[in-house]
Amino acid sequence: MMNKSFLNNIPKNKKLVVELGIGDGNLIKSLSEKNHDYYFIGIEIQEEYFNKAKYNIKSPNVMLLNFSYEDVLPLFEDESIYKIISVLPDPKYIDKHYREKWEIFYKIAYKKLLKKGLFILITEITDELFQPVSNNYFYKEVDNLKQIFQSIGFIVLNDFEGYQENYMTSLLQIFNGDPKRIRIINFEFTKN
Repeated sequence: MMNKSFLNNIPKNKKLVVELGIGDGNLIKSLSEKNHDYYFIGIEIQEEYFNKAKYNIKSPNVMLLNFSYEDVLPLFEDESIYKIISVLPDPKYIDKHYREKWEIFYKIAYKKLLKKGLFILITEITDELFQPVSNNYFYKEVDNLKQIFQSIGFIVLNDFEGYQENYMTSLLQIFNGDPKRIRIINFEFTKN
């Protein structure tokens, strides 16, 4: 069970960025090397990925936690996180079939963000039968996600198909190989 003691190691003079599900850690490694004024916390439950990230990341402005982000995120003080990043979350954290569960989680994330804090969500839109995704279906799903996040309280700053290069992950590279059946949407939300 995770306890709050890790919070004591977060520098008070840096903006806090939390990545949910870091995978192999390449994204948090890249961001931490370019942004020394920020302190990064990467959360990864899968031990194999966590160990790989731990081996590869030596930056002093990064803390890695081998826990479920559902257990860790509630431990942060409200309005303490500058930015939360979630790239290609597990379907149970974004799929419409699990909405009741994940909507509760994102309400917690909203409370943890600073006012004017950012939530970067990069996710995929796929057809249920894994057929090519039509524009009509894609934009309908994007609008549905926007409405859900707005109902939580988030304000949409930006949304566009694809992703910003500085948020590239190994999994995004793989998903790029099938742009007709796996369409990526990048959301930038803020807290008012």
